Amino acid sequence: MNKKLLIAAATIPVIVTVPNVVGAEEVSAITIEGKNTVNETLKASIGSLGNTIIKGYQWYYVETEIAENSTDSPTRKPIPGATAISFTVPAEAAGKKVMVEATSTEGTVYKSSVSTINKLALEITEPKLTGYSESKIVAPGETIKVGGAVVTDNNGASLKNNQITYSYEWFSNDGDAFTIINGATSENYSIPVGALEKGMEFIKVRVTAKVGTFVVESSISDFVTISNAPSEALITAIEKLRISDGKYNITESLDKFKAEVEEINDQYKALAPPAKANVKNYAIVERALADIKMFSALNDKMNKLGEIDAGDRPKYIQGIEADYDKLDLLQRSLDVGDTLYDSILKIMEAPTDLDEIEKVRNVSQAIAELINYNGNLVQYAPTNANVEDLQKAIDAIETDIASISKSYQTTVQNLNILDDAKQDIKKIAQFVKLFDKLSGIIAPEKQVTTAKSIRTAYEKLTYKQRQLVPAENIMQLLAAENAEEFQIEDLNDAIKSYIGDDIYPINLTEQTWHDYVADVNRIISQYKSLTKTSAAKIISYTEIVQLQKDFKTADKVNKQIKEYDGLSQVSGVKESKLKSSYNSALKAYNKLTSLQQSLVYNEDLLLNNPPNVTIDDKGKEPADKAAAEALKADLAKLANVTNYSFTTLEQAVNTATAAYKNLSSAARKHVTNYYLLTAASKDVKAVASFHKKVQTAGEEMNVAKQAKKIETVEKAFAKLPANQQHLANEQYQQLLDNRLVDGSAADIGAFNNAIGGILSKGLYVDTVTVEYIKTLSLQYKNLSASDKKRITNAAILKTAEADVKKVESFMKQYDKSFSSNPATVRKAFAKLSAKQVGLVNDTVRDAIIASKKAEQGANEAGFAVVESIDTLLIKGVYKSNLQVDVLTIRVDYDKLSAAEKKVVNNYSRLTQAEADLKKVAEVHALYEAIPEANGDTARKAWKTAFGKLSKKLELLYKDMYKGDN
Repeated sequence: MNKKLLIAAATIPVIVTVPNVVGAEEVSAITIEGKNTVNETLKASIGSLGNTIIKGYQWYYVETEIAENSTDSPTRKPIPGATAISFTVPAEAAGKKVMVEATSTEGTVYKSSVSTINKLALEITEPKLTGYSESKIVAPGETIKVGGAVVTDNNGASLKNNQITYSYEWFSNDGDAFTIINGATSENYSIPVGALEKGMEFIKVRVTAKVGTFVVESSISDFVTISNAPSEALITAIEKLRISDGKYNITESLDKFKAEVEEINDQYKALAPPAKANVKNYAIVERALADIKMFSALNDKMNKLGEIDAGDRPKYIQGIEADYDKLDLLQRSLDVGDTLYDSILKIMEAPTDLDEIEKVRNVSQAIAELINYNGNLVQYAPTNANVEDLQKAIDAIETDIASISKSYQTTVQNLNILDDAKQDIKKIAQFVKLFDKLSGIIAPEKQVTTAKSIRTAYEKLTYKQRQLVPAENIMQLLAAENAEEFQIEDLNDAIKSYIGDDIYPINLTEQTWHDYVADVNRIISQYKSLTKTSAAKIISYTEIVQLQKDFKTADKVNKQIKEYDGLSQVSGVKESKLKSSYNSALKAYNKLTSLQQSLVYNEDLLLNNPPNVTIDDKGKEPADKAAAEALKADLAKLANVTNYSFTTLEQAVNTATAAYKNLSSAARKHVTNYYLLTAASKDVKAVASFHKKVQTAGEEMNVAKQAKKIETVEKAFAKLPANQQHLANEQYQQLLDNRLVDGSAADIGAFNNAIGGILSKGLYVDTVTVEYIKTLSLQYKNLSASDKKRITNAAILKTAEADVKKVESFMKQYDKSFSSNPATVRKAFAKLSAKQVGLVNDTVRDAIIASKKAEQGANEAGFAVVESIDTLLIKGVYKSNLQVDVLTIRVDYDKLSAAEKKVVNNYSRLTQAEADLKKVAEVHALYEAIPEANGDTARKAWKTAFGKLSKKLELLYKDMYKGDN
């Protein structure tokens, strides 16, 4: 059956079916996908078109639409630069209508329906005025700025800053009313030096924002007051920088205090010269800046301790201590909670601990550097590209681990990477061992079979394991897999020499018979020795098997003819025996198909040598003997059926049958070739029956059903004897020539190539997805049994189907467990083969790799929690804002894995702090419960509870609830 392929390989452009009309238009043949919102991306969807190649796109603004049944075209305007399949909606498109055209290489233009872009529903927050003190007072000569005024779209567009144009209106008071300040249109406004003399006391601003054609106006901001009070406020702020002459007023952290000092300094610098002159205590700011700089330098010196060589470290630490001792009381107050001081004491007491931690970090980093990430695929670093180099790196790392004290060996990170590397080396050793089976001289089919098992093992290797396989082994594997290629070529050539349409193209004689039979048996035997994949590459194997069967069938006829010829040459053989032998041989010969008859090498001994038959009329010749002789002559013509068509033979048979019935019994004896009429009659009846099958198949209008019926007719025709094949051939060929054509029938060759094309260098190509493999699988299942046998790449598809199942199973586990148990999912991901990993989408792979990288710093996360807990209690006193820190630490601790939590050996301090916070909160609740009237009893209960608090909890209470008294 003729079939055509309409399946595109994965590596060619998208193909869709279109009418063969150049320049034709298909209105609304494509759709627009995506969110109809500014800054979102719209995409032309062409997936439903069929098979064609789209060469270009153009997006348009539709200015007027046309009624549904109108033949007019809408008024439209091309959107500059919008010539790709996708289109990012600009701000100016808001509220407009758009459409897209796609043009095929044949000139066919496909149009989408009109899609309306959502209008912008702009909203702007109230503007805030910045650049002045928190008192909302600005001095003449100062500049104020507009902040806030954030523009958003209530219809969901994510606006970009460069799409928004702002304009400003500044207002000053005129008595109780406000008026626009002429010329004040920028983001900043400088207060005139003589503002107070002019009666300007208050300033406001309003902001207008424009996006595309849409405009939104903000409400008017809160006002600021113009006054000389800023310098006075600055004097007060500077005074608050110190609690006393010996202590800076640091309420939270040094960074915040530094920010406060720098902000005051910036405010001072921004003052007009007259205002600066009023700030008599500015020297406090200068001293604070100098002290912060000196203390920060000392802190930086401490942080660089890990970079100092072990031999130089003691002297370096002494220098840090000496610098700290130089700080006076005021400067030391910058050391919030004595953190730096405690750190210095700690490193002075146990400097060897730092050395051990440094070793831990170095070893952990060395382990992490065993691998790197190629895109989102894990592989060994180039320096570990083979088993020998990787083993050397592992040995060096294990030596370094052994040099670390046992108490710190348990904190080495990334040990899973090290363990995986050692397991990979073992895995590759086992894999390479498989190649021993290919040593020596072995038969091609044995090489292919062995290579198949090796390939199966190779397919199961992960991506990073594959990188360790020696190149020579890969070459050896490829050579073994192709060992049968020459054998396949020889067999195909040999089979081709035997195949014919009506006769077998071989010159058979009694002497060459056995040679041909032996050769055909050899071909079939060698075919059976091939592997399944190689056997699928053999063409016309079914025909050569039929030839083997036809040899056996024809051999029986050859022997019958030879037996008859032998009897005909022996004198004295009874005429009846000779006739019986002849009729038996002729009957057997006529039952043969034309192909089988071509294998009868002695047919002339039968067809050209009929037996002589003696008629005994017993002395009385029948009156109609002449009619009998005439009929005999007519029947002799039936010996060669090829001279007749079915119609002429049917007429001749009917005429002869009627003539024979009119003969007397005595005359019928003279029709010695009556057997020819009998044989011809059977042929006519058999062919008439066959014609009914042909007619039934021809009348079937369903393509698939007709194909099955024609297949039945083909099998029936192949079984017809040669004479009947000749008579039936005319209608049979008409059926084949006029069969219905299945436009969707697969081109087996291209489909086979498409399957083979999913792989490149042993991995799935980037464009191959789970869905694509499923599509190929479904197409394969819909093939007929005979077509499936022609798919030589079926094994590739079968393996791909198994990979899809593995990947889908993994994805279910990922969706279910990744957020709650990423370690289990990472472990399952590591078990996927390199090919299977290629079917996992990039987003999932990126998430797993990111999780894997995050795991590499697991102990560091635990160490960070330890350090955070240690800062809660400083010299027996809880730090300020304890509750915030405890909540933060609790969140960080709960995020740790079970292994990471084991590192937190001071966890009891956290639980104690939580219990203490709860206890003081309970005491504070008693204070909150004191009524305004008649609260003596409740106050007494609170004081009693407060009096039972320890000193540590008393200080904690006072820090948390400063308003209680």
